[in-house]
Amino acid sequence: MGPGLPDVQAAAAQLLLDGLVTINHRGNLALTGTGADVARTAGHPLPDALLAALRRRTAATTLGIIAFHDPAFRAAHAEFHWGPGASRARRARTASSCLAATGVLLLIGELTFVFLALIDRLPQGPVQWAATVATGLAALAQLGLLARYGDRPGADGHRVAPFEPHVPPALHPALAELSEKAPEAAAWLRAGRRRTTRRRNRGRR
Repeated sequence: MGPGLPDVQAAAAQLLLDGLVTINHRGNLALTGTGADVARTAGHPLPDALLAALRRRTAATTLGIIAFHDPAFRAAHAEFHWGPGASRARRARTASSCLAATGVLLLIGELTFVFLALIDRLPQGPVQWAATVATGLAALAQLGLLARYGDRPGADGHRVAPFEPHVPPALHPALAELSEKAPEAAAWLRAGRRRTTRRRNRGRR
């Protein structure tokens, strides 16, 4: 997770709009009196996680520092997007990828063995030639199946259709409202998300 994710900025924007935090020209977020009240919530998991992260700190800090250096907030962000079963799903995808890679390596090894065998000794007689041709056809069939699998829709979730125009995501309503009501605060928030390192003791827990 990085501090540039729109949902993290939108969470901070919602807290600003609700009067639970303030922001200064350096991009430092600080709790208001209302925000410091532990009985007050933001009413949404991600702003609540950001509010809890600010309450754990003894000084104002930037959105970037929280997003990069607060493990509890990072865990809450991951759970919000992926749910409690995210780790199990990731393990399943990793195992599937490992099995696919192993299959490719075995196929390459088989083709290499066949090629070296043909170079080392040419087939003698019709029986050996028939066996060699059958082996070669089987290897080519395996390559064809591998290529066909790679071209299946959804085989590569990151594939982008050629010549498909890029459509930027719509601005989150909270960010749009903050930009309209307090454009200076919105600009400070954008600057604060880029500050990911601590200076002196500012923002430490």
